Amino acid sequence: MEKTLLYQDKNVKKYLVKFYKEEIEKMENRIAQYINNNYTFEGFRKGKVPREIIKLRLGSEFQEMLLEEAEHELEHKLSEEEKILFPVIIESSSIEDDVIEFEVILHTYPKISKTNFEDMVVKVPNSKDIVEEYINQRLNELLESNVILEPKNGPIEYGDFVRFLYSVVDSEDTIIEEEMEYEVVVREEDPRPLTKALIGKFNGEEFELLIEAEETEDGEELIQKIKIVQIYSRKIPELNDNFVKELNIEVETLSELKEKIRKEGEEAVQEWEEQFIINYILSELPNYVEIEISPETLNYYVERTINDLKRRGTYENELEKFNNDEEKFREDIEKSALKWIKEIITIEHIADENNIIVTEEELNQAIKNFGNMYGLPYGRALEIVNSNPQIFEELVWNELRIKVAKFIKEKVKIEEFESTNKEEEKEKAQENEENSDTTNYNDNSNIEENQVQENHESKEI
Repeated sequence: MEKTLLYQDKNVKKYLVKFYKEEIEKMENRIAQYINNNYTFEGFRKGKVPREIIKLRLGSEFQEMLLEEAEHELEHKLSEEEKILFPVIIESSSIEDDVIEFEVILHTYPKISKTNFEDMVVKVPNSKDIVEEYINQRLNELLESNVILEPKNGPIEYGDFVRFLYSVVDSEDTIIEEEMEYEVVVREEDPRPLTKALIGKFNGEEFELLIEAEETEDGEELIQKIKIVQIYSRKIPELNDNFVKELNIEVETLSELKEKIRKEGEEAVQEWEEQFIINYILSELPNYVEIEISPETLNYYVERTINDLKRRGTYENELEKFNNDEEKFREDIEKSALKWIKEIITIEHIADENNIIVTEEELNQAIKNFGNMYGLPYGRALEIVNSNPQIFEELVWNELRIKVAKFIKEKVKIEEFESTNKEEEKEKAQENEENSDTTNYNDNSNIEENQVQENHESKEI
């Protein structure tokens, strides 16, 4: 294969590619072999038809097959020689005088002109504060799980434990949800209308609540029927040494219990902090990388994305998210493309430069985690991963991203801060996790339902 560069704009290259007689004959032999293995010709034994006879019999059809074979050869060799972002774009092709010619465009990996990870500052909440919060939370859980329930004859108040029968019917009294018994702790911060409606009710009392039509899936009004079975007052145990002894655990005093929980908390916080930093680095990585990229590449990504969305019939829905402003939508797709491209080439570059690879042991652990996520045994998870190259590649890529982020972690500044708003901490951690997964409008990856099915059976009142 002969390759001549006709044009280049940064990472976009246009080549004239030629295959000559010797290479063409090899392609023809492969085609003839395939035809001999799968078809018969009158007057010839199967598998014994000469190549030239096949060419004469098939005529222009053979030429089409030869051109298709050359395209496969072209794509294979170019992908070996160059790292490319998108499939090879063939602008023209021809066969003439024992020469096959292609004019192709490649969107290769842009050159990384600069990285400044040392300027990245990762701010994490003060670990001591989090550990203290963890201790208090665990102690409260222990108290709540050992609460003493005492039957109560008075009205329901906040803090009470209530058993009740619950069913749902429609306006014609047809049963929508069979009667079942439920239990609930009536808490003041619980926003559900049913919880609020329990206040002041007595044992044996029955009442109904209307579910408005706009709140139901079918758009019709439904009626909740509730009957109080038993009310209990809740007595929280006193947190002291006697309480700890009654737990029958490894420790016998409150101070020992707190120390045990503290060690658990420190280990949990360490793992959480590591994941927090990794997610932050991955979400911010594109902002600390400069690349030399052609506008043609970004425009190609945008056009390809829009055409794909239109083909799938989802373009209008996506456009509505931008108030039907096509310019803003295109800008968002381009921003997504730049972030995606920066992440791919940077992670691969750092991995190659520093010999960072995903080991077999790490991949096996990733497969186990994949199985745990979907409630699958390791053997079944392994079978699914091995039979689906896309899932396999995604698992390997995710592990490589994490390892590269850990490598970058050694270069960034990590600072602790005193946080007074716990909700902000949770939101920031969640934001980092979401942003670490680069938006890709062309990502059609999914796990087939016949391979993995996640069962979530929950009943919410």
